[in-house]
Amino acid sequence: MSIQLAPLPADRFDEWRAAAEARLVERSRRSGYRVGADAVEYAARVFAEVLPEGVDSPAARVLVITEGGRELGTLWLALAGEKLFVIELAVEGGFPADELFAEIEVIARQQGATRLSTGLFPEDEAGHALIAGRGFALASIQMVLEPLPERAAEDDVVVSPMTAERFPGYAEASEAAFAGDLVDSGRYTPEEAVAESHRQMQLELPDGLDSAGQSFFTASVDGVEVGVLWIGARLRDDRPHAFVLDIEVAADQRRRGYGRALMLAVEREARAFGADSVGLHVFGFNTGAIELYERLGYRRVEESYFLDL
Repeated sequence: MSIQLAPLPADRFDEWRAAAEARLVERSRRSGYRVGADAVEYAARVFAEVLPEGVDSPAARVLVITEGGRELGTLWLALAGEKLFVIELAVEGGFPADELFAEIEVIARQQGATRLSTGLFPEDEAGHALIAGRGFALASIQMVLEPLPERAAEDDVVVSPMTAERFPGYAEASEAAFAGDLVDSGRYTPEEAVAESHRQMQLELPDGLDSAGQSFFTASVDGVEVGVLWIGARLRDDRPHAFVLDIEVAADQRRRGYGRALMLAVEREARAFGADSVGLHVFGFNTGAIELYERLGYRRVEESYFLDL
């Protein structure tokens, strides 16, 4: 018996929105990505950005999934350029994943999308079932370390504040490298990546090296620079939180344990401004970094996937 998708009736929109917003808050909190008021604020921002005109928002669709006259749940889609995002799949119990995915693919092609994307929390069983075995690539991972463990420093690696002379060259190289990573992740075209990397750099560093809440470091061994580190001071449920914005070991210095030394420096700096948690973003293709972070105790709190049609 085949499934059917139909637009959510307008008179059900307010009820659906309240329930969907509550689900997003709960999933954020259960994952540990956002806790307390952070999760509420994030959910409100998502709905404001994706559904600015409510049920009449032109780029978003909320669909009711039925099978044989029985309602299974709802599907929330949003189109951005040539990307169709599966924002939420809310179903009770099992569902015909093959049929539903085929329907989503039809919608994507009808809307001119060339890529499907979705972000999933670890416990999003329906979302994982929908994409399983269909060729989706892991684009990126958000990770959190909490609480901070007690660990000894790597004595042979000296991590020092970055000098004003070193910063301009670092900032230029970091922006270019991030654009390259965005392309390699499969999420952006080269042109989009350059623009997005520049946008994020300007957002984080309006005053360059003196931007509030930003700390930069160089790591050296016997006076030779072996890596760089950028940490941003954040708030997580109104508590200090450190976020690793950039970490890089020089190409000719890798596989010597310097990445671990830099990550231990992150923990020390986080404690220095009162944080007991560290967050970071890592691209899915960077398997070596992912393995290092997981060995250090970081856990995955959200993953992004994409599929080229």
